[in-house]
Amino acid sequence: MKKRVFWKGLMAGSVAGWLFVFWGCFFPFHGGMMRILWWGVMLGWTILHPLELAVSIPIGKQKGLMPQHILVKTILFGFTWWLPLKLGVFED
Repeated sequence: MKKRVFWKGLMAGSVAGWLFVFWGCFFPFHGGMMRILWWGVMLGWTILHPLELAVSIPIGKQKGLMPQHILVKTILFGFTWWLPLKLGVFED
């Protein structure tokens, strides 16, 4: 868990999740497992990432980061950004 490449891979997965959410918004899935998966990812990303701000803001402030930076990184990457920041894997 102290490897940057591990966290960068998870961050890429988070970006892929956002791309999947936006794809489903513009080109809706019409049933089946893809629609269920899309709803799950969409709800997770749009609800959980903003809720993570309660954890990421204090961590980011402790590291001397600007609130705007913390907001963007948390919404985009979620825990895959703030947890390695807290662990000292990223200096951001």
